[in-house]
Amino acid sequence: MSNEFEALHRQWQKDKGYFENESPDINEVFLSIRKKKTWSIHFHYGNILVLLIVLIGITAFFYFVAPVEHLLSRIGVGLMIGGLIVRISIEIISVYKSKAIDMMDSALQATNDTITFYNFRKTIHGPITIAILILYTIGFYMITPEFSLYFTIWKMILIDVSYVVAAIIPFVSIRKNIKKEIKILQEIIALKEKITERNP
Repeated sequence: MSNEFEALHRQWQKDKGYFENESPDINEVFLSIRKKKTWSIHFHYGNILVLLIVLIGITAFFYFVAPVEHLLSRIGVGLMIGGLIVRISIEIISVYKSKAIDMMDSALQATNDTITFYNFRKTIHGPITIAILILYTIGFYMITPEFSLYFTIWKMILIDVSYVVAAIIPFVSIRKNIKKEIKILQEIIALKEKITERNP
């Protein structure tokens, strides 16, 4: 990733003398984007790892510990596991799309490609992620009727409430990282504006 950004920097310097009258703030924007782009790739890999662990844990739980028998419960488990698989697939696609950006293109083209990528990520963070979370939650609560046959009402209340509380912690963390990704998009758009100003 470092080499890609060095290539972009060299290309940017070459493109029609963008840096003939270079100002420090342009370099600062460029270096900031370079660091945050590296962070973003690590963020995708981190998401894949965490989601895979959760997927393996849930699959093992419902296969070895609590194999559900009712159709409603099985559909619920399917929604939970399916949602995780879709989200993992999205993160893998994000890594592929990010690496597919050719930093050897013109500075403007490479910047446009990067903006397209972050707009894709913005869409993922919006309706798609919300839909996955809703389906996952529906799936979780679809298992409740069958679990209620084996647990007391108070234990079921504890399980259901615990899900809500446990979901808040990763939600806050994910929300923070999402905001960071959106900020990267805004900085790259600012970079594009600087390039455009120097090449009307």
